Amino acid sequence: MLWFEQRPLTGKHVLVTRPRRQAAELVHKLEQLGAVAHVLPVVEIGAPPDWSAVDGALVNLRSFQWLVFTSANGVHAFIARLPHLGLDLRALGPLKLAVIGPGTAEALRGYHLVPDLMPAEFRSESLAAALRHQAAGQRILLARADRGREILREDLQDVAHVEQVAVYSQVDVDLRCSPELKRIVAGDIDYITLTSSNIARSLLRSIGAEALTPIRTGRVQLVSISPVTSAVIREFDVPVAAEAKEYTTEGVMAALVELAGRRERR
Repeated sequence: MLWFEQRPLTGKHVLVTRPRRQAAELVHKLEQLGAVAHVLPVVEIGAPPDWSAVDGALVNLRSFQWLVFTSANGVHAFIARLPHLGLDLRALGPLKLAVIGPGTAEALRGYHLVPDLMPAEFRSESLAAALRHQAAGQRILLARADRGREILREDLQDVAHVEQVAVYSQVDVDLRCSPELKRIVAGDIDYITLTSSNIARSLLRSIGAEALTPIRTGRVQLVSISPVTSAVIREFDVPVAAEAKEYTTEGVMAALVELAGRRERR
């Protein structure tokens, strides 16, 4: 057997639904495993329509003890805004930094910043529990998207002063004319990776009944990054074929490889 035929995803068509700027790393990993990778960004990342709340928080950063990031997008958008107010990374000096998982931590390290807190389980509930213990009675700034779960604010507001600002926006992409949507309808995609609950919701409410049919029948299978994302998928009455044990893109890849192996053995 040739070496390239031994790769676990050889010949499998895998759809990546992340924003295009973030899809490259996952596409590269898929191709290394032999997959034919397709990209269908279902949300676009952009600036918030109004920066006033963010700017107000930035000029008052010294009033906070904790700065919390729940995504790499949040890290990049927050730090990119600093120069607009005549600030730089020194403004973050007194703050303790918390992140939801390794991808967000890696984004921070790209600016030579090291997180003070990352939960053992990479989900909002675990981050909130850790902050309840370490940040009680303090002031917390949450830098996040303009939509998503409110778990952090809701779980922390009774033990700390919590302020959250939307440092970036997520806008649904019109998928109706996408050639990748036609591939789903035809059943030419084997697997779809869903790396956040927002992406899952945007995809499944946008693709229409015709594209949902091959997913419901199992011809096209969904791989979810976490139980939260899986719960959103099931809201649309479609099955989750595999769920990552570690809530990271690496976890998604591991779940995908395991799923493909099971499918091959049938």
